[in-house]
Amino acid sequence: MAKPARPAKSAAPKPAPPLKRNRQPRSCVWWFLMGITVGAVGGNIISTRRADPAETTPGAAVARESTPAPVQPTFQFPQLLNDTKVETIDRPPPPSAPRPQLPPPVEEPPPEDVAADMPDEPPPQSRSGGSGFMVQAGSFKNTVDAERRRAELARLGVSSNVQKGTLPNGQTAYRVRTGVYSTRKAAEQARDLLKRNGKDAVAYPVK
Repeated sequence: MAKPARPAKSAAPKPAPPLKRNRQPRSCVWWFLMGITVGAVGGNIISTRRADPAETTPGAAVARESTPAPVQPTFQFPQLLNDTKVETIDRPPPPSAPRPQLPPPVEEPPPEDVAADMPDEPPPQSRSGGSGFMVQAGSFKNTVDAERRRAELARLGVSSNVQKGTLPNGQTAYRVRTGVYSTRKAAEQARDLLKRNGKDAVAYPVK
């Protein structure tokens, strides 16, 4: 006969491993204290350097000692003015530019009076046929000068006319005459008026 199976033995429970102690809190505290110490020392050093930068910077102290004090400028301009002598030389003024010389005016010769003193031929008789007096104010070689003289007499209020004649040498003459005046006195007054205005004139009787 078969032997009955033996019941399996249950394994005995293993003891639990011992718990590891938690060392992490102690390490954090240690680093925290070390950080505070380093920060305090570093802050002290920085504050000391900021309090006296001249002592921590030797180059700045050397620069201050080597920089000389600024020299005040001395102005010698007034003294130079007193010592300087200015010599003035009197120079004559420059000659003025020569003025352009205008040519002298050309004087036109007065109209030639051919026979102003004495008439070379008797004037025509007056319309009434009686005697009287006339005044000759010039005798010219051309009608242009004769008409110019007649216009000058008209501006003086003296009426005149131009008469064409021939001289003994055969030349043609243009005579400016005024009149006939009934009396010698009237003719002489007309003659004197013309002479006062620069006109040669002569009074003569006509028959």
